[in-house]
Amino acid sequence: MVQYLTALSHIILAGTGLYCFKSVDDMFCKFAYGIITFHSLLGIWRWGNPSYGHKIDTHYRLTSKLQDFLVLPGIVTTIWLKYNYFPNLAYSHNVIALVPLLLYLYEKRNNEPLEDLFLGGNLLSLLLVSTMNSNYYGITASLSFVLSYFVIKREVINILSIDVPIHDLFNYSMCFFVLFARNAILDPVAFV
Repeated sequence: MVQYLTALSHIILAGTGLYCFKSVDDMFCKFAYGIITFHSLLGIWRWGNPSYGHKIDTHYRLTSKLQDFLVLPGIVTTIWLKYNYFPNLAYSHNVIALVPLLLYLYEKRNNEPLEDLFLGGNLLSLLLVSTMNSNYYGITASLSFVLSYFVIKREVINILSIDVPIHDLFNYSMCFFVLFARNAILDPVAFV
């Protein structure tokens, strides 16, 4: 089924991801923004191509899981390193994020409670380090991810009667997360 408005939301997210990719230097952020951009480019093809879009559905679902599991830990790792916290603990955000991804690849099914546990841990870590350093963009990025992933993607928002597809809402809310995360990374470090 062709959904041109979903393809449009992927165009906007791809543009936002590319903009953020070009504006940061850290490899973890570049990887995170690269995943978002690549997934969105696949989404443009998937939802905007009436003849062949459905043929990449497997790849699209895989990059969606990569986006779910690896983008937030990449951002969190970068922010931990930015404030010179323990490098091993900072890197552990990425390593731990591989656990639900590997389980997904091995079992070929979703394990939402485990996914939520690992993403929640990364969110709390981002919120903690951002609060301790008065990085309000980081705080806003974590709240934006909560809205994107735990409210919109988990379809909690369906209790409201809205007429916008969940997929589109998720993409637009991810645009906000991506921009807030970029600003959190580029926010100057205040030395006290």
